[in-house]
Amino acid sequence: MNTKYQIIILGNNNTFIDDILKTFFHHVEELKIKKESIIIINRNNFHEYRANAPAVCLYFGEKGNLNYDIDITAKLKQDANIILPIVNNMDDFNDSIPELLRGVNGTALSSKNDIKPLVNSILEGFGLLRISRKLFISYRRNESSEVAIQLYEQLEKHGFDVFLDTHSIRPGEPFQEELWHRMADTDVIVLLNTPGFLDRKWTKEEVAQANAMSIGILQVIWPRHKLEDIAKLGIPFQLSDSSFGNFHFKSADKYLSDETIEDLVGSVESLRARCLASRQDNIITNFILSAQRAKKEAVLQPERYITIKGDNDQEFIFIPTVGVPEAFIYNKSDELVCKLKSKDVKGFLIYDHLNIREKWLTHLSWLDNHLPIKSIKILEAEKWLQKNV
Repeated sequence: MNTKYQIIILGNNNTFIDDILKTFFHHVEELKIKKESIIIINRNNFHEYRANAPAVCLYFGEKGNLNYDIDITAKLKQDANIILPIVNNMDDFNDSIPELLRGVNGTALSSKNDIKPLVNSILEGFGLLRISRKLFISYRRNESSEVAIQLYEQLEKHGFDVFLDTHSIRPGEPFQEELWHRMADTDVIVLLNTPGFLDRKWTKEEVAQANAMSIGILQVIWPRHKLEDIAKLGIPFQLSDSSFGNFHFKSADKYLSDETIEDLVGSVESLRARCLASRQDNIITNFILSAQRAKKEAVLQPERYITIKGDNDQEFIFIPTVGVPEAFIYNKSDELVCKLKSKDVKGFLIYDHLNIREKWLTHLSWLDNHLPIKSIKILEAEKWLQKNV
């Protein structure tokens, strides 16, 4: 497949464009996507644009300048591409963005702190990161529940789907079973490392499960406390007295300052892509090893899916899926397979079912019976390949 990911830059000049692309290609490298599979397009080389290839357009607005690249933008909109209107200040959105884009949710880019969320939106648009942005807060209730609730509310405002045990488990659900399920589907764990965090059995088990599933941990370390050597993949986030709005982290009404929250969100954004890439790597590596044991030749494509050629030139495509597969993932995978159907192609999701609830596995079986894309548990891949390829 020679299709390239297309980043299309339109609208006004912007001082952050070089920094955006630098950050984007840094994440592309972490995700092990070849730089050659990306093309940057603007008004000068728009003849290279391909309507049937994945594209994300960045339209940079400027107050009073609304007439740049209107025809090109209309073409991209007609082709149903993702277009991200970008302005310096959301209060000036209607005065900065052409009318044909005013119905699209825009984003503010006023400082370098806004670059990482924007880059993650580009990666999500290409399907290189999950659109669902799932976080899990691990904490000890009697030491940090006030801050845990504050982070839950603030991270939700920043577009994350946050799991917090006191807020996220519905009455009547089996507590521990649902907790492990939600952890299996998370991108990053925000761990509030207070002095007594590891004294509790369940917090130790949460860390052990995270390491077993290669989930990254942002370790938020309390003032005058130490970094715990507990995470295979993670980064420390050291707090001080001044990280708290009331400068007293031991008070009953303690809370993190706005500046600390912003820095913490940036750290989560940085860690998220690395974590998803690592988990995808594990699935890919285990699947290729299963194929070798089953004596099948598996080829990892630049776009990070795997192909195997079976009997009678039957081609199989295996798409590594991080977390809990959902109907939307089936749909996006089917779109990929349809683009490749120059031959008879069958598509499959491969995923790690560790800690996924039984009722959800039953749901996945139902989806397999009703959708063209099927799913395969990574632990059953070798047996499946021997039987079906």
